Amino acid sequence: MKSRFLIILFLIFPIFGIAQNFELKKPNVAELNAELKKTNYTQDITYLYLNRNYKAESEKLEVKKYDYPDYSICAFKQKFEHGIVYSEEQCREAGGITTKLILPKTDNESLIQWIELIFKSSPMDIEHGWNSEKTKFGPTDDGAGCYFEIIETENSTAIDMYCGC
Repeated sequence: MKSRFLIILFLIFPIFGIAQNFELKKPNVAELNAELKKTNYTQDITYLYLNRNYKAESEKLEVKKYDYPDYSICAFKQKFEHGIVYSEEQCREAGGITTKLILPKTDNESLIQWIELIFKSSPMDIEHGWNSEKTKFGPTDDGAGCYFEIIETENSTAIDMYCGC
């Protein structure tokens, strides 16, 4: 009888372990803002956050460069621990920056808090807010600013971000 109970327990227990959601480390607003100032606001705040909080598991992948004299990087993808994938694209002349963060399935409340703290780390004088479903965060006047959208899939959570006009 005890052995049946133990077998059932060992078969059911892993199911509960799999169901747990990933939780992003809480951004330190003051430190990220100071780091952003050091880069003269040239780095994406999300990329700075990832490099401060997670180990990179790849070099920059799928690198694209501008066609003009300095030939600097305008788009890339990079993998981080826990299956986090970051991609960035700003190759258009006046197009702003588009970033995407793919995460393991993530708790929605902690994700909302993370977005708000990342936004505070890169101060902007434009009022931002959430839609009623709390899936989109952006300028309340739908104008220039930073837009965040949470996209849930069966196995992962993605955040699409855009900052620009």
